[in-house]
Amino acid sequence: MLKTPEIELAGRAEGLRGLMGKRGIDCALICQNADRYYLAGTVQDGVLLLAAEGAGAGPVLFVRRTLGRAREESLLRTILPMGSLEDVCAYIKDTGLAAATIGLEMDVLPARFYLNFASLFPGARFVDIGAAIRKLRSVKSPWEISLMKEAGRRLDRAFTRIREEIRPGRSEREVFIRLLGFLLDEGSGTVPRTRAFNMEVMPPYVLSGESAAKASIMDSPSGGGEGLSTAFPYGAGDKRLVKGEPIMIDTSLTHEGYVSDCARIFSIGPLDDGFTRAHAVSDECHRLFAEGAREGAYIPELCKRIEALVEKRGLGESFMGGVKFIGHGVGLELDELPLIAGRYEDTLREGMVVAFEPKFVFPGGTVGYENTYCLQRGVLVGFHGTATDIQYV
Repeated sequence: MLKTPEIELAGRAEGLRGLMGKRGIDCALICQNADRYYLAGTVQDGVLLLAAEGAGAGPVLFVRRTLGRAREESLLRTILPMGSLEDVCAYIKDTGLAAATIGLEMDVLPARFYLNFASLFPGARFVDIGAAIRKLRSVKSPWEISLMKEAGRRLDRAFTRIREEIRPGRSEREVFIRLLGFLLDEGSGTVPRTRAFNMEVMPPYVLSGESAAKASIMDSPSGGGEGLSTAFPYGAGDKRLVKGEPIMIDTSLTHEGYVSDCARIFSIGPLDDGFTRAHAVSDECHRLFAEGAREGAYIPELCKRIEALVEKRGLGESFMGGVKFIGHGVGLELDELPLIAGRYEDTLREGMVVAFEPKFVFPGGTVGYENTYCLQRGVLVGFHGTATDIQYV
């Protein structure tokens, strides 16, 4: 069992303490699975306490369920049993830790938890620490990047195998089942974690022809399709693959908790010239992004250049199927920072990992590809080696 190294955990705790100090936060109480895993190396149910300073400042992991597994999985030095949130409160009081200002993950924390904390710490000021944690997690360490590159290699192998399964008459669902098996063969988790409220992801997406253009609840150019039922109205359905239409396969692979995200376009026989021209523009967007992605690059300016290229090619109306981003960070979750969007006013930094996905959605299908990249030593490095042109079968 791979464990998060102690040096990784220590560096992350110090990084968060630095952000807490800038905002005058005395202690943070971390409840969300991905954040707790990032800081403790285990997702066993509980609360992680990180105080800015003082004896017993932590990190201290309080575990509701299951204590034995938490101690097996995590290299934190202090892991304690927890019967209820009152145990966390008692520890803070007994050790004399300051708790006038408490950080909570307010972007994801259920209201019931917030109200419980408020009753346990009357008079305390509660502030959101979720944004600070997301910012900290947006820059990956070399250890994290190595896991994500391995995820990319494994995903490439799955893409190579699925090519042989794309045949006329097969349904999207049949190809979905085969690809899911290939991902499981590579050791992937079945469901990537996401942070956004009510965001449910069911990779792999296998969408052919007009089904890829069918909008759904997913805020994604790849999230259409008929789906399995009205309860899960997105993703692969019963539509049969036919000649002459683009088949988009968009999926992620999770290796040791870390995600790599990728999309490729296949076709049974030749495609209309409109599709091939648009796919070539997607390739131009990738090259333009790679040229501009440098330490300190202002993300809205990068997006402005890419959107100008798309408009120049006459494809503005079909770009991204109406969603307002061109890429997104990936890591322990599929929807991490940075967001590659004009509204995201921040810069790229060394160690950021981004899934860049310029796509074009037409009534008859979707083209364009997605790659996961990392900014390393001043250049953009791709995690995927499979062919990015339209793959004819």
